[in-house]
Amino acid sequence: MALSNRARWAMAALAASGAILVARPSGAQQPTFHLDRLEVPGSPDDGAVLFRPTTNEQSIVYAQLGLGFAANPLRTSDITHAATVGSSAEVISSQLSTYMSGGFEFFDHLTLGFTLPIAWEQSGSQPIYAGGTFNSDAHTAFATNSPAVGDTRFDIRYVIARNADRSLAIGAELGIFVPTGSTTNFGGDGAPAALPMVTAEWTPKHFVTLVANTGIDVRHDNSINNPAGHGAPPDGIGVGNEWRWAVGALLPLKNGRYRLGATIFGQTGITNDVVTGPTAFTRQNSPIEWNVEGRMRLPVAGWDHWFVGAGGGSLIAPGYGAPDLRILALVGTYFTIEDTHPNSPDARRAIRESIRSSLKDTDGDGIPDDVDACPTEPEDHKDPDPSDGCPAPSDRDGDGIPDQFDKCPDVPEDKDGIDDEDGCPEDDADNDGIPDAKDACPKEPGQPDPDPKKNGCPKFIKLEGSTVRVLQQVHFATGSATILPDSFPMLTEIAQLLKATPAIKKMMIEGHTDNRGDPAMNLDLSKRRAASVKSWLIQRGIDSARLDSEGYGLTRPIQSNDTNDGRQANRRVEFKITQEETGGGPAPPPKPAPPSP
Repeated sequence: MALSNRARWAMAALAASGAILVARPSGAQQPTFHLDRLEVPGSPDDGAVLFRPTTNEQSIVYAQLGLGFAANPLRTSDITHAATVGSSAEVISSQLSTYMSGGFEFFDHLTLGFTLPIAWEQSGSQPIYAGGTFNSDAHTAFATNSPAVGDTRFDIRYVIARNADRSLAIGAELGIFVPTGSTTNFGGDGAPAALPMVTAEWTPKHFVTLVANTGIDVRHDNSINNPAGHGAPPDGIGVGNEWRWAVGALLPLKNGRYRLGATIFGQTGITNDVVTGPTAFTRQNSPIEWNVEGRMRLPVAGWDHWFVGAGGGSLIAPGYGAPDLRILALVGTYFTIEDTHPNSPDARRAIRESIRSSLKDTDGDGIPDDVDACPTEPEDHKDPDPSDGCPAPSDRDGDGIPDQFDKCPDVPEDKDGIDDEDGCPEDDADNDGIPDAKDACPKEPGQPDPDPKKNGCPKFIKLEGSTVRVLQQVHFATGSATILPDSFPMLTEIAQLLKATPAIKKMMIEGHTDNRGDPAMNLDLSKRRAASVKSWLIQRGIDSARLDSEGYGLTRPIQSNDTNDGRQANRRVEFKITQEETGGGPAPPPKPAPPSP
């Protein structure tokens, strides 16, 4: 994931833009500041809170609308330490807001977007002091019960680096805030601001995606302070530059149609207000929240580019802007940016006729040899590619699997969810004599059972990855390698598994003992016992080339040898698959004989 020159230029441009805004002069004081600390990302792959360094492989235009509710986002204790009287409600007790987002993704790396927050419904009250109301000074007058327009955020986002399978990515982002917000009721900061940020994500083994964001919110210094005569200064709350962060995880389900997520995000001040003092890691300036969310693509044909989501959370650590309850609902869509006239049949026909008249066409399929992938085989104009010049691959049984990949080219696959890619129908996939329709374990050979949930399932073994876990250990005569008869049913299931699964090319049989007795004798005994099990399986028809055996004596205990139970667990035989054919499975059924003439 080395950085390209283009990525370095992108990082330098974002850093320079942030530096220009950092170097702004301090503006005049205003009554309020931008209160809502939720920055909704807006693009289709983002979380409700998390910005992700990911883009659509095709260029797209997107739009999203969010509806949010916050309870008690600004408490009286967030803005003053002075005693109040008659203040039963918080300063801002509720906000009902929308978050309108839109933008573009280009070149599978660049995102340009915007988000406009508006608190359409807002309620609260101002603190009342023994000597007067909080807004007795005209300089600090503000409103708590009117709609508040927020500052518009414009985003420039770039994926700096990612690996080939897109499981690891790093991005840079610059959010530029334009002062469109109202300044007297906690809508906006009243001055331009910037949020340069680094984003990263990692999807280990293509399972859950871990995401992290961190950046500096470079904003206008402001404060709401206790008027002179009310309390001992300094008092109130000061805001300014802040360190913001978020970490979370996203879990896709059903091939990405559904997604679950969880996030923890927060901030702390990194400035020193001239009235209220330092803001770093103070209670008022260091809120932390948690959020959980779910999202789904609409399961309606033609609407798979639309998605809906919902989430909610609360505060972990109090501070301004962190509500007691936050709820968010989202709906969005995106469309690929394509040629407005992608289909031009008349033009294609004219070009084709011109080429046909001037170029050689050996197979006479209307496609000149220069552009014909199969110049000596005429095109049959069938899927999967009706115009590449090659006939469709042969599929004698018509099951959609070409004969060259079809293990049963004359018998159509039954598409029953069991090895549907091999081209063979499966009536008894594990060859245990129990039809798949009645087999509770159709890919593991087992025994008949009156319980439908156990019918056809093995009773003594369980395949777990490359290890065959035995539910009943192999029992031997004391001090010898003679297998006792009560172990035969379990070993029979091992033999059945090997016979029904030719993809298992090699199995290692390991013998282990406890620590009682001479170590050398234990080692020899474990080797003989493993060899005895191997011999038993060979006598039941298993090819000796598929089996290896080894003994380890007392060197590999799985429990403590200090107890009887531990020693009993350590006296064991283990079965491990050491070589397996990729894509293998139970042997296909024999091909039916052709019909008589």
